[in-house]
Amino acid sequence: MDPRGGNYEQQARHFAPRAVMDGVALTETQEQLARAVLEAVLLAGLPPYNIEAAADGEETGVALVPEGRRALRLVWQQDPAAARHLPVGLCDAQQAAMNQALHTILSAHRFWIADGPLGEAPLVLGLTRHDGGRA
Repeated sequence: MDPRGGNYEQQARHFAPRAVMDGVALTETQEQLARAVLEAVLLAGLPPYNIEAAADGEETGVALVPEGRRALRLVWQQDPAAARHLPVGLCDAQQAAMNQALHTILSAHRFWIADGPLGEAPLVLGLTRHDGGRA
């Protein structure tokens, strides 16, 4: 199967285990959340991180970092070659902007996101918000 072919649900299923930083195994709850989150990311036109491609130096994309047994933090992995050519302040500003963009995308798709500082990588707690408002 070509992971870039087919529908977004199939692509999300393919990339869910590969988008995890450091290849850590996901719990069943995190796997379900990873698929839903990656589907939203793909719909927004962002590439998922792929641990297999990262081994070849292609590290850019939205990576998943398991937190606890139920939550996932989404982290934008900037292109390492481009990041080396940017001043540190600009690289940090881009990272914060991408984290905020991820937060906005996930909020629009009604994921339950933990409160955190502006520009911090979003921590996704669940598939839907419990209170109907912004988490």
